[in-house]
Amino acid sequence: MNLNNALITQPSRRTLYALKSVVILTSFLILALLMWQSFSASKIHQRYQESLMDSVTERIISDFQEYFSQLRLEIDLFQQKHLKELEILHKSGSKASVNAYMQILNDLRENIDNTRLFALIDKHGVGSLKHITGDFLPDCEVEIASTVTLGLQKQLFLHRSEKGLHFDLLQPLSTNNSDGSYFFVAFNPDVLINLLEKFQLPHQQLFLMRSDHVGEVELTTEHGNLKYSSMLLNDEELASLSFIKTLPNTRWQLAIRLEPKYSRNLYQQGLIKAVVIWLLLSLIIYVFYRSQKLRYFRHLQMKQALAYVDNHDQLTGLANRAYFDRKLSEHIRGNNKINVGVAFHIDIDKFQVINNSFGYAVGDRFLNIASIDLKDFLPDDAIVSRLGNDEFAVLLSSLAFNEAKEVAHEIRLLFQKIQLGELKQEHNITVSIGVVSLDLSIFDTAQVFLSLGRAVRLAKEKGRNRVQIYQSDDEQLIQHANEMEVLHDITQAFKEDRFLLYRQKIKSLTGEKYSHYEVLVRIKSKQGNIISPNNFIPAAEKYSQIKQIDCWVIEKTFQLMSLEHYDNETIYSINLSGLTIADRDIYDQVVVLFERYKIAPERICFEVTETYAISHLKSALHFMNQMREFGCCFSLDDFGSGLSSFRYLQQLPVAFIKIDGVFVRDMDTNEVNRIFVENIKRTATAMKKKVVAEFVESAEIEIMLTEMGVDYGQGYYIHKPEPWLESTVGKPLDITLNID
Repeated sequence: MNLNNALITQPSRRTLYALKSVVILTSFLILALLMWQSFSASKIHQRYQESLMDSVTERIISDFQEYFSQLRLEIDLFQQKHLKELEILHKSGSKASVNAYMQILNDLRENIDNTRLFALIDKHGVGSLKHITGDFLPDCEVEIASTVTLGLQKQLFLHRSEKGLHFDLLQPLSTNNSDGSYFFVAFNPDVLINLLEKFQLPHQQLFLMRSDHVGEVELTTEHGNLKYSSMLLNDEELASLSFIKTLPNTRWQLAIRLEPKYSRNLYQQGLIKAVVIWLLLSLIIYVFYRSQKLRYFRHLQMKQALAYVDNHDQLTGLANRAYFDRKLSEHIRGNNKINVGVAFHIDIDKFQVINNSFGYAVGDRFLNIASIDLKDFLPDDAIVSRLGNDEFAVLLSSLAFNEAKEVAHEIRLLFQKIQLGELKQEHNITVSIGVVSLDLSIFDTAQVFLSLGRAVRLAKEKGRNRVQIYQSDDEQLIQHANEMEVLHDITQAFKEDRFLLYRQKIKSLTGEKYSHYEVLVRIKSKQGNIISPNNFIPAAEKYSQIKQIDCWVIEKTFQLMSLEHYDNETIYSINLSGLTIADRDIYDQVVVLFERYKIAPERICFEVTETYAISHLKSALHFMNQMREFGCCFSLDDFGSGLSSFRYLQQLPVAFIKIDGVFVRDMDTNEVNRIFVENIKRTATAMKKKVVAEFVESAEIEIMLTEMGVDYGQGYYIHKPEPWLESTVGKPLDITLNID
């Protein structure tokens, strides 16, 4: 290493780096060339083998046909030579003697090798010597019947019996009165086997297969076992065969293939040779790139270590939350199965008691044992993660949901059975387990974790040491499931551009002429129904989707205002949630939209709720002061429904106070509410703020508000919410805001 350090300091670092790069590049170019040469040589050798296989199959087929032709000629010559004996045997039929039959059979065996037996077949395909030869095998009878029908043997194949393996040749019986009969001879397949062995080349395997039974092998040179009863090739093995050729007038196909290991061994040998040569050449330049090589391996080891740390829990070795979240997200994106795929959340009950009572070392040992037992119990494809100090998560992507509860109970019992010497019986560990089905209604990991967390909390509320299925009839879970469904609908509505803007007029009760509207948001369902904000805004606020909706409303409002070129005075009130106001980036994003659509700030009034403005006074004041300096005004919505502290009105820079409609809708019959409205009006006037009364549902209420001096009224009596110029919008908005 000292020499390496000295070498590094002699030339400039840039020159040394360039030199090392050239050395390494040269080394890898040599390796690439050697690998390419090895690959090319392997391909050439394989093509040569393929050409040999083509030639071999043609030669075997030719020799098979020549052999069968020779056998048929020898059979005919034998018949001519023993014409008289065969004629007597044929005429004798069922009365023929065994001695006469055996004398002809012995002569046949002496004249034609591998003969097993012969028989005489009449024109109906029935053997006339059954009392001597016995009944034919069923497949022999099929072959005989085909030959008699066609007048020519075209379906030659091997026959198997307990006595061995043979094939049959049928030739017309050469007697003076053969009457369409056949001379039937059965042969041992030794010559066929010898032909296959004769033409088998190294690394090649020959197969004689049935053409009418796919995959059934009759003879093969594979494993050197040529006389087994049967063998079937599966689809993969069939696909590996080359040059499958049919033998004429038989039920055979001849196929050939390279040994499965041949190509692999050929590549391996070539690679080994290339690597050896590369190593020898690399030794020549080793001294020049050693330091770079060492640095590379250290970097690689560090990268692997960091990757492991990034994806695994250091204590248990299980996957960490980030890795689990990634795998869960992959499953959700690729899931297309119904009621398959389950996630578990395992929360150890009162685990902190163990740490506090027996020390963290005992707690860590318990977590390690639990992790090992959990991995051993679950299938290999399970993703097991440690989410936190005493929490685990499990993803079983192939588990059916109807089996999930039983598996969860087994996991619960698994934790209960863990024994440590330090823990007494009364300190046995229990767990609460939440279970969620990863069905098609799941659209992201956040939904899964929210559902699992809710199920676990409910399990603990019910007494711990239990399993809680999220899809149950529990009212709290049903409510949560409904909220998840609403979140899914909101997401889909954004993707499919089904959000709509409505507007409702705010009428001046003091005779002012300019127009003022409140902007309202709706969703159009897939069936075309209009969904009220009461059905989706609460869930959106609870699960932080309201910011995206607010931004959509702001940009859509600005776009529609820009289309109304004839109107430069109408004021529009836009509702903002507390989460949106609390976002430090919202001011810059809104200012960008003002500039894009050329909207005068004086035409926009933002409405914030009384509850949020007073309970989060600091963040509300920050945003309101910024926007007011820009030129916008603010309205305090639902005043009277929350904290109702008039002291805070002095601090909030609002121009309008909107009285909660619950006090307005019945003020003509409820004296207390009427007095409350009057008090708000007097206080607002003293603070120089305008008052808007919501829920004006009748003429009587409007008259009373006018007499009180209330500045504005809003309600169904004055104006029902209407779609805002939807027909004038030519295409969906390009929503560029993203404040999540």
